[in-house]
Amino acid sequence: MAQTVHNFDAIDMLDHLSGLQLANLCGLRLDEVQDLVDYGVLQCAFAREGLDYFDGASLSHLLVACQQRRDYDLDLFSVVIVVQYLREIEDLKLQLSQYQAQR
Repeated sequence: MAQTVHNFDAIDMLDHLSGLQLANLCGLRLDEVQDLVDYGVLQCAFAREGLDYFDGASLSHLLVACQQRRDYDLDLFSVVIVVQYLREIEDLKLQLSQYQAQR
């Protein structure tokens, strides 16, 4: 597994991350980043000079899932499931807050 940079706050400073930057930040290999794109967890924002770039603001769930991968020795497909659940939880929290605001 790749070496991980544990500075998630750096993402707030960046609009977009290259696949290599993303891999380093999350502790992934480049082929694993591509697998996450293939699974639909990541979407390339744009490509420049043969490199894919990803929107930094949309990566918070992936960062949490990759941290759990390291903590619990998960495989890459488990990361996909964790990201999907985190997104669903966020959506449900938003729906709940909207419902509570209406009452």
